[in-house]
Amino acid sequence: MAPLAAPPAPGRALRARRRARPHAIARAAFGILAVVALAAVAAPWVAPSSPYKQDIRQRLAPPVWVPGGSAAHLLGTDQLGRDLLSRLIFGARISLLVAVLAVGLAGAVGTGLGLVAGFYGGWIDRMLSRLADIQLAFPLTLLVITLIAMLGPSLTNLVVALGVGG
Repeated sequence: MAPLAAPPAPGRALRARRRARPHAIARAAFGILAVVALAAVAAPWVAPSSPYKQDIRQRLAPPVWVPGGSAAHLLGTDQLGRDLLSRLIFGARISLLVAVLAVGLAGAVGTGLGLVAGFYGGWIDRMLSRLADIQLAFPLTLLVITLIAMLGPSLTNLVVALGVGG
């Protein structure tokens, strides 16, 4: 009885496609994030209208793909007749600002504490590790809500709460 032969190795093109597939998804995600970030930065020039301008006659207009929708308001309007696409583009500015500041704060504090723990070691390292364990035991959402309830509602306090949670 002849030994079983190994299946033929996949061709170069198939191997290249298998390697590129995860990168294609990452490139698509990066592209979408880049478009959102560029639209947020260029919001005054990209938005079709002012996000604050009210037109009660246009209130609750449907999106363009629904019968009765118009190209003047691609995503429709809200209860006060404000353009929803413009409000989304301008709202992305605040979301990106909070995300960048919170991640920067969390990275700076985490890096500083990690350097201190690594340099000194001993009881300082153990204490910082236990504090990190305690912080990780709480769900992030609960921690942020609690911190904002104690500090008061503001954009600065939100960034601080998310930075501490990170």
